[in-house]
Amino acid sequence: MLALEETLAKTRRFERAPSLPRPDEVAPRLLGEALQLRAPPTHLECFDISHISGTFVVASMVHFSAGRPDKGQYRRYQIKSFVGNDDFRAMTEVVGRRYRRLADEKKPFPDLVVIDGGQGQVGAALKAFAALELTPPPLIGLAKEHETIIFADNRPPLNLPLNHPGLQLLQRLRDEAHRFANTYNADLRSKKIRESILDDFAGLGPVRRFALLEHFGSIDKLRAASAAEIQDIPGFGPKLARELREFLTRSENGGVGKTRPTTSNLRPEM
Repeated sequence: MLALEETLAKTRRFERAPSLPRPDEVAPRLLGEALQLRAPPTHLECFDISHISGTFVVASMVHFSAGRPDKGQYRRYQIKSFVGNDDFRAMTEVVGRRYRRLADEKKPFPDLVVIDGGQGQVGAALKAFAALELTPPPLIGLAKEHETIIFADNRPPLNLPLNHPGLQLLQRLRDEAHRFANTYNADLRSKKIRESILDDFAGLGPVRRFALLEHFGSIDKLRAASAAEIQDIPGFGPKLARELREFLTRSENGGVGKTRPTTSNLRPEM
């Protein structure tokens, strides 16, 4: 009897509860079932447009693999085809740029494309595929107000329970695209603010400002440049370069004010 109890005790020590699947393994399967896909979507991409009252219009594309962010495949875009506030045109542009490149490079499309928005944004994305004469992968929109799933194939909209793992996966994907787009937007605005300090240096017109930023690449690198390096830029003599160097030093230390270089030292704008 004692030997039997010892044997059972050893067996109990080695018994383990069956491992449960991780949420990021369950969610793609349940999402695929809810969307009536042929297989669970392993690779998902989501697009979002970000702007501030029509300015600094940018877009993001984030990629999830097996339910998790794959940041090596994230992309961000500045809108090139127009100036202004038009989310639909912006969505058509960036979706077209993304999948034209994948097609040209003969790389596979994702299992599911998610658009942050409703029927209008979904239509704009489909327009990009039509213009490229490409067959789109499964594509949906996620309208934020009621977390409504919008289909690209004219199926009725779908509202999953808020605790549905598939919907929660879509929300994580959409929120990450939103975060990434907003971060890029903030970076561009911050860069613009830093560069606008040159507006306070009187006598420095748009041609010279462009020449400076084109040569140094950023206002931070310009701040690190010596007067001699600034003087190498066409349109800058020794005195103007020295005055700009002194101005940048003062502005970095918080002493920004309108600076008026000696007009005799200014060369005509090129």
